[in-house]
Amino acid sequence: MIAAAKHLMVAEERRAAARETAFRTWGPRSITAASKYARHLLGADAATLDWEILGLLPFEEHLQAFASLDTVGGQHLELFYTDQGGTERILLRVSCVTCPSQHVHEVTSMDQLGQMLARTPAWQSIDPRDGGIL
Repeated sequence: MIAAAKHLMVAEERRAAARETAFRTWGPRSITAASKYARHLLGADAATLDWEILGLLPFEEHLQAFASLDTVGGQHLELFYTDQGGTERILLRVSCVTCPSQHVHEVTSMDQLGQMLARTPAWQSIDPRDGGIL
């Protein structure tokens, strides 16, 4: 029984050490994965995105990060990256600054992202063809 108890203690110590390592590396792994996938999906311009970790969620293999694009015309625009179980996705979240309204759309290409942005009320303020700042 003593040997079995020692074996259980050693196994638990190993699991605790693995959880601690995963905790310390989760944020940097999330940011690296988001940057890499954004460059793959959106092209070289995505290299300028400033990704941040979302917070502490189930961190072990569920990578998450976000990049704030801007707050324009009362709307906050951000990209949200997630990799859960090997399925990577980038979502565009458009939320109202003064109300609880939020819309989420999956981003599949740079062209599609541009089309989604063009449909937001904030587009009038950021459309470079109309003197806005993209």
